Amino acid sequence: MPIKTGISLKALDARQHSETPFVFEYSYPDGSSSGIKFHVIGAQARAAQEVTNRLVNERRRMDQARAATSGARGEEFTPIEQDIRFAQQLAASRLVGWEGIDETFTPDLALQLCEGNPDIAQEILRQSNNLANFMNRSSPN
Repeated sequence: MPIKTGISLKALDARQHSETPFVFEYSYPDGSSSGIKFHVIGAQARAAQEVTNRLVNERRRMDQARAATSGARGEEFTPIEQDIRFAQQLAASRLVGWEGIDETFTPDLALQLCEGNPDIAQEILRQSNNLANFMNRSSPN
């Protein structure tokens, strides 16, 4: 029987670990406690990657269509509004629940929250992108 000397692939599976929501409390910009807790999945989670891929593919299709119609006129660029919308959609897709907000969580309300609160959207992305929030070193092999 082989001797166990390392760590299992399952324990290293960032995608699987990222599926389990990480809960963090949102702090107001002045650093004070809000009492609001957000539940986010990690950027490595399958659902997060699917949304990212869909949004990037949509953008590439639009850029390609724009390039085909603009020809050599040099009218190809991505407006800043598209970049902002892209980040808001990414943040909203990674938010899977909340506590301390009167309205019951829905994906549409998550997008509304991220559209109206750039600091919250940014914090959701920061927490979601931090793999340490999802990887547990004491995970069973």
